[in-house]
Amino acid sequence: MARSHPARYDSAVSAPGRSIALVDLDAFYAAVEVLDRPELAGQPLLIGGSPNGRGVVAAASYEARAFGCHSAMPMAHAVRLCPEAVVLSPRFPAYREHSKRVMAVLARESDLVEQVSIDEAYVDLTRAAASMTEAEGLAHRMQGRIRVECGLPSSVGLAPSKLVAKVACESGKPQGFAVVRAGEEAAFLAPLAVERLPGIGPRSAQRLKAQGLHTLGEVAAAPVALLLRTLGPWGAVLQRRAGGEDGSPVSPERETKSISAEETFAEDVDQRAPLLELLEAMADRLARSLAKQGLAGRTVTLKLRYADFTTLTRSASVHAATASADVIRAQALALLDANWAPGQPVRLIGVGISKLRPVHAPGQLPMEEPEA
Repeated sequence: MARSHPARYDSAVSAPGRSIALVDLDAFYAAVEVLDRPELAGQPLLIGGSPNGRGVVAAASYEARAFGCHSAMPMAHAVRLCPEAVVLSPRFPAYREHSKRVMAVLARESDLVEQVSIDEAYVDLTRAAASMTEAEGLAHRMQGRIRVECGLPSSVGLAPSKLVAKVACESGKPQGFAVVRAGEEAAFLAPLAVERLPGIGPRSAQRLKAQGLHTLGEVAAAPVALLLRTLGPWGAVLQRRAGGEDGSPVSPERETKSISAEETFAEDVDQRAPLLELLEAMADRLARSLAKQGLAGRTVTLKLRYADFTTLTRSASVHAATASADVIRAQALALLDANWAPGQPVRLIGVGISKLRPVHAPGQLPMEEPEA
């Protein structure tokens, strides 16, 4: 249910600074399905693969989440949790089209829009608004236009940084609107569990809690030496982020950091021939994608998920950046032979290439020394 008043964490006078909104479409896939088929409104929806095979949940409506269903869960398990759920196959072309409409709405408010996923984008309102109060009005207008013009619900977090805007947005979902003004970032973050900060995964959270650090306020106040011992160099960065420090810009053109392809088998594969065939096809696909974007890469990564869901990733780097399917294929096969034995059942296999850089001239790859 939409909030009638935005959540606030502000002081009487706002310090000058940036005004950045994170706009996140609520249960986006499910919302698109309801928009196109209104009779689905109010029903628990599970979008993904078949529950009769190895399908997984790509998205769950809030009604389905109330039963414990969530994305990445095996569809068969989700259906057991919520037998009355309506199971739908994903319609990615439709989702992409609706996403484009939403991004067009955001672009009317600012020329600095960074789309981070199909349903999420940062909008820098600093140049469009003279104050955080004015930015708040613009953000409300964006949220309203998305609902009226696109028919989709969204949540908004508004803050002086991307980091705090992200956490603020998550705190108000669904259909929330949260504002954190300059100078109040640390106070807003302090009572939150460490897992709430982007970048802190389950393993890091476990290590922090083992040291008695359960909230972001405790992390911000902890001796930096303790954090360095616990998390290594990342500990010092984490402490600043836990206090709300984040100067990262809103970048409309995001640099592609990696390209990957993967495939989940209908039945486990334990023979080398089908794995080789798929790796070769993936190498060709990656090479075509690199050529299309004018990129080359140095690091090839193999991903294997076994029948027991154990996942292994291994990487190898080449001397100079490449866009050659033959080189990608050779590296992937070498990684496979080094990390898999015939007879070991594989559920999923994937190949990726990273450490990307532009190709300097048509048909010519830059020759350079390997990075340290």
